[in-house]
Amino acid sequence: MPHMFSHIDLGICILAGMKKIILVALAILMLADVTYAQKANDWQLKREKGNIMVYTRNIGETGVKELKFHTQIETSLNSISALFDDVPRNVDWVYNAKEGKILEISAPNHMIEYSVSDFPWPLNDRDLVMDSVVEQDPETKVVTARSKAIPDYYPERKGIVRIEVLDLEWILTPLPGGIVDIVYMLKTDPGGNIPLFLTNLFIDKGPIETIEKMKEMLKLPEYRDARVGYIQEVNE
Repeated sequence: MPHMFSHIDLGICILAGMKKIILVALAILMLADVTYAQKANDWQLKREKGNIMVYTRNIGETGVKELKFHTQIETSLNSISALFDDVPRNVDWVYNAKEGKILEISAPNHMIEYSVSDFPWPLNDRDLVMDSVVEQDPETKVVTARSKAIPDYYPERKGIVRIEVLDLEWILTPLPGGIVDIVYMLKTDPGGNIPLFLTNLFIDKGPIETIEKMKEMLKLPEYRDARVGYIQEVNE
């Protein structure tokens, strides 16, 4: 009988030990999955040119990438805001912009705008209706411009695919020496029958060209010397 109890106790100990090993193994696997998921959602440097850095990361299971770029420009908050407000001139600096117009202005810092982007043949061009709001922190003077797609606001046009999903944000931070730190983040799906690899292939091309042209536009007198009523510089 004593031997029987010793075997049972040994079996229980073995099972308990195996249970602990299994629990530890499961915990390690769960931790590994979380770590992998975190890494998968981290921003990855996609391209760098001069002081322009372009990052991407996957958006959930869609496969479409979220975009962020970061740069610094010698300019003013007023100059950038004036350029943002001049929607028809988007064609002169925004990548592949073909048309831009303001549909409604509900406040000096709040507008609804419409734009068309040129897509290469045989793909159809894309259009977009955005509700855009610009806000400034009264203490730090940081300017945040947010835009969100409102696809049903404006009639669709034949032969053009309406972009239905878009979240866009510009963060403009004034730095000493007349420098503005710029962070741009974009989540969108261009819609239609575009191969995913093609969408992601060009997602890092647009920011470089956009920022390079933006820098040139900000040197023009109409933007360089502009004053926007709802924007203040650091020393004002």
